[in-house]
Amino acid sequence: MKYLITESQLKKLYNPIQRAIDITFQKIKEESEDWGMDDIDAISQVDSVDKIKISNIDMSGGLKVYVDIYVNYPRINFEELLDEIEARISDHFPNVEIIENEIKDERKFGPGIDW
Repeated sequence: MKYLITESQLKKLYNPIQRAIDITFQKIKEESEDWGMDDIDAISQVDSVDKIKISNIDMSGGLKVYVDIYVNYPRINFEELLDEIEARISDHFPNVEIIENEIKDERKFGPGIDW
């Protein structure tokens, strides 16, 4: 069965999905404080992200949520973090797929910027 979603209905999805991403990311950050050295790459992924914001939602072929990742460290791989968020919010948004759109580095100084 196919469902048709209007543009206005699609816009109404932004806030609930963004809240779910924010809450889930915050929980992961809190949980990461108890992780050990075996999880050092996952800790690095979590610690290098300041925020995750939806840039677009596409309903063709399922619920595809494109996100911009705002970083505080020059890192380029966030697959595990996005996969974990996707898995956790899929209870509320079935068949959701979170896709990295752009990594935004808004740092004013630091490694890779001024040295």
